[in-house]
Amino acid sequence: MVILTAAIVYIGYKKSHLTASLFPARDQGLVWKTAIEPEKPKGKTQLLLRNEIGNVEYDFFLDPEQQFPYIHYSLYFVDAIQSTLQVDLTRYQSVSFKVICDPKNVLQFVLFSFDDKVTDLKNLVTRRVSSTAFSCTQAWSTVTIELDDLETPQWWLSKYGFDYSEKGYLLHKTMGFAWVNSLQSPVNTPANVKLTEIQLMGAEPRYVYGAVAICMCLWILFFIWQLRRYAMALTLEIRARVKDDQPLIAYKKLSIEPQKDKEKDALLRYMATEYTNHDLSLETAISSLNINRNKINDILKEELGLTFTTYLNKLRLTEAARLLTESTNVNVSEIAYAVGYNNVPYFNKLFKQEYGCAPKTFKTLYLSKDLP
Repeated sequence: MVILTAAIVYIGYKKSHLTASLFPARDQGLVWKTAIEPEKPKGKTQLLLRNEIGNVEYDFFLDPEQQFPYIHYSLYFVDAIQSTLQVDLTRYQSVSFKVICDPKNVLQFVLFSFDDKVTDLKNLVTRRVSSTAFSCTQAWSTVTIELDDLETPQWWLSKYGFDYSEKGYLLHKTMGFAWVNSLQSPVNTPANVKLTEIQLMGAEPRYVYGAVAICMCLWILFFIWQLRRYAMALTLEIRARVKDDQPLIAYKKLSIEPQKDKEKDALLRYMATEYTNHDLSLETAISSLNINRNKINDILKEELGLTFTTYLNKLRLTEAARLLTESTNVNVSEIAYAVGYNNVPYFNKLFKQEYGCAPKTFKTLYLSKDLP
């Protein structure tokens, strides 16, 4: 059960962690194409795509004479006929990629989305822009960006007449991603960028919840099964004990042959007939039989291997067990009194010690029809 539980939880945990690879491996459900800006140099500003196998690699140069020189490498989602597509990415919480820059750079990660008020599919410039900045150095590093952290910049909001507070975007209408220079990118300097292992990451907690629910159900069923096994084993044990204890039932099975030792004969007959007497004790037996204490204990230990008190309780509890198995309407208190106990809780305690369960349970198990 422990191994099965661990396996189910592990499977739930693994399934709850969603990943979709965009590059270099491609998730079959996310088809995309690449684009660069500018396609042709604008002044001295230019982007040269060098490689898209294993790593995306491009060089760029920013014209210092331009006020806001702009380059980007982007991928945008398309359908089977290469038309632009809006993709629902609400299952994912972040995007991760490995990047290296030479020289050190500050770039922006941009998410393009469809805006119901502005976007014209015939003019992709009208896509809503949501972005955040990240640093990259001359050593490979992994960058993870939370999609909730992306915000629409003020210049875009101002351009299309939105309030500056309207920084959100529609993740279920994502159109693509881009890696863009920032105001802190070096100008008038040749720069190189490499990207790889671009993937979306998300979590589906329902798989973990489902795994936990399955495990709880399995453990409940397991405990029920164990309890049933225990009950069956206890029932068999009880029936065997009752069968073994039958010779101790005084008036049915305890036949005392005439003994050469009159004291032994007198003691055993006395206990066989008086054990139901509430006042029976070692002292009353000594008084009634005129046998001293040590002699009584010696006789019982030699004959039965028991002390007086232990044998007395054995007789009473054996009779109580017989009554429980044969009397369907008699309650536990009546049986306790019938076999010589004035204190019902004490009787219950002794009975449980003797048979491993309370009298009511004993009765239920013994009369159970689950076993032959």
